[in-house]
Amino acid sequence: MIDVTIHSMGSGTCSFSGKEASDGVTVTFKDGTAKEAYLSTKSFLQLLRMKAGQKQQQKAAAPPPPIVPK
Repeated sequence: MIDVTIHSMGSGTCSFSGKEASDGVTVTFKDGTAKEAYLSTKSFLQLLRMKAGQKQQQKAAAPPPPIVPK
């Protein structure tokens, strides 16, 4: 299960790619990957796919480093 809170939607600079985005979300992942970070829709979906793939593989690897908003 991926536990994520969506705080808001809108435009801004993506914390993942560093690019300006006209559509995206400000999110917090319970595992600490991102805390109130703005992600473009594309980056958000990429991160969800990556996390879903990690869950399916059931690896006991350390979580990715946190994304810190700029």
